Amino acid sequence: MDISIFLALLKKNGDIKKLKEILIASEKLLLEKSGNKKVVVETARKTSAGKQFVEKGDILEEKINPDLIAGVKITINGEQQLDFSMKKILNNIF
Repeated sequence: MDISIFLALLKKNGDIKKLKEILIASEKLLLEKSGNKKVVVETARKTSAGKQFVEKGDILEEKINPDLIAGVKITINGEQQLDFSMKKILNNIF
């Protein structure tokens, strides 16, 4: 389907404000169907660490989050989360 037709249909039905939710749900369904995953890797500064967590067909999103102080935070498919950040370590200590 042509994207302009899809957008016109959303506008006609008053659903254009839900576009972001629709795109997120569509991405999730496509990834589930293909057996792939979306990996979000947050680091305090730019690094290439994210590439080691993905396989062919996966979507990698790398974010810089200075609040982490150091370390890495990894979210898989918006649900599973590994938090090896200095911020979490400090919060657990204090």
